[in-house]
Amino acid sequence: MTPYLQPDRIRRGSWRGCVLAAGLAGLAALMPAAAFGQQSVAVTPSETQGGSHHATVDADVYPWSSVAKLFNSVGGSCTGAVIARDKVLTAGHCLYAFRTRRFLPPEAIHVLLGYDRGDYRVHARVASYRLGPGYDPQSEQRSAASDWAVLDLDQPLPGSVEPLRLSQLPAPDKAPIMVGGFARDRAFMMTADDRCAVTGSVDGGRLIAHDCVIAPGDSGAPLLISRGPKQIEVVGVAVGIWHVGSKAVAIAAPISPAILAGSVPPP
Repeated sequence: MTPYLQPDRIRRGSWRGCVLAAGLAGLAALMPAAAFGQQSVAVTPSETQGGSHHATVDADVYPWSSVAKLFNSVGGSCTGAVIARDKVLTAGHCLYAFRTRRFLPPEAIHVLLGYDRGDYRVHARVASYRLGPGYDPQSEQRSAASDWAVLDLDQPLPGSVEPLRLSQLPAPDKAPIMVGGFARDRAFMMTADDRCAVTGSVDGGRLIAHDCVIAPGDSGAPLLISRGPKQIEVVGVAVGIWHVGSKAVAIAAPISPAILAGSVPPP
């Protein structure tokens, strides 16, 4: 089994039965019913004034070309972001099986780039992964700021994949951001909200609050901010929705190179 398919071999409809038969028994037959973790609460995608905040985007165009669909071997799905040729960022709860209360083995996780209605550009396997320090999937609210993970791939991705840069600076309040992933309602194509913003913070400033539309399957999606022409950076990882008082608030774990330096192996 090859760790990934070369881009020039990928054409719509050309993959079926070729690569994932041993691990996934065919992606077309796999129903990605929910995010790996079942504790995040998600909002229903909606239309708002000014247009759609949950529109289909081209998974082969940057920055979406560096956003991955993640599958595990038992049928769960999440979203991730390429942050180095051999590293993918996602949510920590995406790697946890709540039914068995165990973290998934690395070999059970599949990374697909350019995914669109069953076709994909790149398939990669995971050799190991590390979690945010102190993350406890059984105590999500207490440890939500550490609800992130870095997947180490077994081989570097092709040179055509451009990693997303991690922001050195936090996202300021009201900063325009965007988030894209593989929400359950349109799980076989990438959707994104590029008309949203940071709305503040939650939990004493430990979490980012935002108004981007997210849904199950978007867990692990990167919150992206533009610092200038062709300078798109990751400032957070979507982890779900909290109810703060009477309001539902979308939250993300903040991400920076310094934060990632403190990652730890799964227990």
